[in-house]
Amino acid sequence: MENTVKGFLEAINPFGREDENIPTFLFLIRKILAFIVIYFGCMLIAEPIVIIIHYAMGYDVLHGEMLSLTAMTLMKYYGYIVHIGLILLYCKIFERRSPKTLGFNKRIVGYLKGMLVAVVLLSSCLGLGLLTGSVKYNGIFEVIDYKLIFAFMLGFIIQSAMEEAMCRGFLMTSLSKKLPITLAIFVSSLAFAWPHFSSLFKADLAYCIIGVTNLLLMSAIFSLFMINDRNIYVACGLHFFWNFILLNICGLNLSGKDGGTDAVFNLSTNGNSILNGGQYGIEASILTTFVLLVCALLLVYQFMKLNIKKIEF
Repeated sequence: MENTVKGFLEAINPFGREDENIPTFLFLIRKILAFIVIYFGCMLIAEPIVIIIHYAMGYDVLHGEMLSLTAMTLMKYYGYIVHIGLILLYCKIFERRSPKTLGFNKRIVGYLKGMLVAVVLLSSCLGLGLLTGSVKYNGIFEVIDYKLIFAFMLGFIIQSAMEEAMCRGFLMTSLSKKLPITLAIFVSSLAFAWPHFSSLFKADLAYCIIGVTNLLLMSAIFSLFMINDRNIYVACGLHFFWNFILLNICGLNLSGKDGGTDAVFNLSTNGNSILNGGQYGIEASILTTFVLLVCALLLVYQFMKLNIKKIEF
């Protein structure tokens, strides 16, 4: 019994040596545990850094003195550099993998392709919203803080790269060693959607269901682009530009967080309906579901046409 328990713990140990003979189910548990350890480990490292920065700037954190919400958000985004570093370090030490095996190869031009795709997808979603009257255009903001918008742009570049490196570069590619690609995509998509659940579940049931569906569709799109194009940059570019355009160009809600005035165009949802995602935003819109579903089906068709059997870069 003792040897059985010991063998089980060794098999799922995310810091243990790689074993090709490990059962698939235990391999799956091991990689999910590694994902969780990296995720929360980065948070534990980042927390003291944030506190030190606050004290260095003269804020007494213990007595509730903190930077503004906007500054804290930017600090979090820039802090994701730590996450990226730890992901690459974990893969190098415990999986003997180079950044190239995560999709960071020489095909960096894929980043521009991802940005272009984001423009097409969001233009389609917003265009349908404007046509149905569920999204309203209110003109251009009179006062535009371009420095802050630029700061958010850089922050989203880092934030999107971290999430893609974590969910697809690390988790999906690791899982694909023993799991079918489709299952690796699904598990990594659940991992991608998980941090968004806290804000999504605050919305009404209809928006919650549509929002989860859209998150999984979007994650599948990121994954399929990465697999079909054989680089992670296309997913990073798409992810970055989607977030940046939605929040800082159009001023709309992003992942349930209110779109502020730190944007160029003043767009807003007109009332609450499944056409505009209500309080969560267009990411919980049925119109977005339609656009993402069409994109996902086209990518699945390309995936099948390429007859991809394993993820290669």
